[in-house]
Formats: sequence, structure tokens, C-alpha cells
Amino acid sequence: MPLSSTQMVAEPAAFYGSLREHGPLVPVHLDGDVPAWLVIGHDACAQVLKGSRNGRILFTRDLGQWGIAARGHLPTDWPLAPHVWPMENMLFASGGEHRRLRSAFRTSLRMVSSARRKAIIRRVADQLIDSFVDQGTTDLVSRYAVPLPVAVLAQLFGFPPEAAVGLRRAIPTLLAGGSEALAANAELDDAIAAHVQRRQQVPRMDITSGLLENLEAEETRRTIWLAINASVSATSAWIANTCVLLARAENARIDVRSGTRPIPAVMNEVLWEHTPVQQVIGRVATADVNLFNTVVRRGDLLILSLAAAGLDEKFGDARRRPENVANNESHLSWGLGDHECPAQPEATDIVDGGIRRLWERLDDLHVSDPEQPTAWSPSIIVRIPSRFDVAWDPARARARAHTLAPSGDHS
Repeated sequence: MPLSSTQMVAEPAAFYGSLREHGPLVPVHLDGDVPAWLVIGHDACAQVLKGSRNGRILFTRDLGQWGIAARGHLPTDWPLAPHVWPMENMLFASGGEHRRLRSAFRTSLRMVSSARRKAIIRRVADQLIDSFVDQGTTDLVSRYAVPLPVAVLAQLFGFPPEAAVGLRRAIPTLLAGGSEALAANAELDDAIAAHVQRRQQVPRMDITSGLLENLEAEETRRTIWLAINASVSATSAWIANTCVLLARAENARIDVRSGTRPIPAVMNEVLWEHTPVQQVIGRVATADVNLFNTVVRRGDLLILSLAAAGLDEKFGDARRRPENVANNESHLSWGLGDHECPAQPEATDIVDGGIRRLWERLDDLHVSDPEQPTAWSPSIIVRIPSRFDVAWDPARARARAHTLAPSGDHS
């Protein structure tokens, strides 16, 4: 079957449910009639993500071992090439090289304390909310969920304000794809390269300076490119999807306002029901392997459906599922094994801080048209609304602002 379905985007639970009769692995074809395995079972996804069995590596992130690509059989204009073409960064590295790059990145994150990071997030959130609060309505995706992580990351990596403006323009354009994506990527590359050179000359207490203490300049540039793009796409979707849940579900809003259900619990529910990264392309089998009664051949590509894994029927039917996944962190949104997300606390802070401040300042926020279904982006990789219009009472928000603790930009 082709891995391109409007139902996958609009009704993921029904779509993946219809596939489960084939088992935890389903043979699919990507655009251009490129064959692959779609891994939809939670346990199967976990095993592939871990990569090894009894100390033997069976599934690798090194897509250079993908048989079709190695034999030159991919279409020359294949639209998914940017998602699978190996790059020299920690995402595609393996073994000792991966450990070296990952360790340098994790060490660099310590250059910014948790307290300073949270202060930056709160300040950026207030600046964005200030830009639309008097309007009483906005598209929460383009005005908040996407620009917030971009602006926060620009400060964490130490970009000066004039360079940060370029990042806020280039990154969303790059992530959206289309005819302007290549130009946006070139702009982003130039901005990162210039910033790395700047920090080589004048180090500061930021992530870029931390990277340069352990990596060469080009390695630092590639690491920043990967970290910013991966972080923005995932955290933007996580913020937007959590806001969709809160704005549409009155009981969830009441629980959050009353304190009976903390925001992290709602965020965790989103990682189960609408995980930001839906499909990971992917892993390659390093040998012929029997995976849950399906024979996968050496060189085969496996696409990990984190969305399907989160919706696996092993967690119960519609009645039992909510209690089974509440406070349950065995979802696979962070990945597993060597390539598990290396920036979980930082990503969680961005999402939690952004949502918390939004609901503190606009506590009556609600969807503008409850009868209008959420319009999801057509991407099969990242789940995020194409737009999400919300409304609130501006007078109430202004009055409320005077009772809230300032972030540094409020008085």
C-alpha cells in the first residue's frame, strides 16, 4: 500500500487500526514506488529503536546501508530524499562517532542553567502574547507555537538579535518545504556559520560556545543546524497539539485551571494521542531478521510509526485507554536506545513554559469556531495543525496581566 493517505492525517486511530490485521509490520510504498516496512506495533517499534538483540546490532540509523539507495535505485527527484539522505551529524552517525558528537552536545547544553532557560522561555512567551493580546483572536500556530521555540533557541545558542530575526524567517519556511525551502536552508546555513565564527572569536555562556569547546567549527555548525531544526519542528507541534486539546476540551481546561490536572499530564496525553513526530524514516536491517513473525531482509528500510505505536491496542480500548496511558511515559515520542532524544529536559521546558504562560495570561482561551474541525498539515512526518484560530477576551487579559508576576518585560 502507498504510505500517503488523507485518513492517516485526519483520522490516525482509524487508519492505523485498519492496518493492524496485517500485524505489527506492514509493507508499504513511499512516493516514487519505493518499498519499505511500516512498523506500527509498539513492541516492534521499541525493538527496532533499541537496535540490537543479544548484543548484536540488527537495525542501524546509517541509511548508507539501505539496499535500494546503495544500488542507486532511488528516483533522481525523490521528494523524501531530504529526510533520508545521510548527513555528517549525530543523527546519522553510529558507534564511537555518534557517542562523541552526542556527548559534546549534551555537555554544551549545561552552558545555560535551567533557571536561565526558563526565564528566557517566559520572557519570549510574554513578548509574543503582547504582540496579539489586544486583537482577541489569532492563529496560534503561526503566531505562537512556531515562533516561540525559534526565538528561545536563538537565545540559548547565543544568536544576536539581528541574526535571530533571520532565523525566525528562515526556519519556518524551511520546515514547511515547498519552493522556498532551499533558499531558506541556505540562509540558515549562512547565519549559523557566521555565528560559529563569531563565537570562535568571542565566546559567551551559550550552547554554541559550549560546542566549540569539544568540536571543530564545521562539526559545531552541523550540530546547531540539526538541533535547531529538530527542536523547532517537534516542540512547535507539541505546543500546538496540546493547545488544540485544551482549547477544544472544556473538562481539560477546567482541570488545568483548578489544578486537579497539571499541564505536564496534558502534555503527556498529547505524546500518546498526537505525538509531534509521527513517522521516523528510519532504520535499516543489518541482517536478515525475523521480527514478530515477519522476515525483514538485510538492507530493507523500516519506517517507525511512533503515531501508530502510541495508539496500539495493547493499551486498551476507548474506555480503558485513558487510565492506562495517564502518567504512563512508555510512549516512544523520545525514541529509545542510542538515538533517544538528547535534549528531553530542554524540549519539555520550552513546551511546558510556553503553554503555562499562555494559559496564565489568556485563561479564557478557546477555539474560535468549535464546529470547524482542526485542519491538520498534510505531512505524514510531523503532526501539527496547518492553523488553529483561537479567541479570548482582551479586556480580561489586560486586567489579568496586572495581577501576574512580571517576566522582565512587564511592569
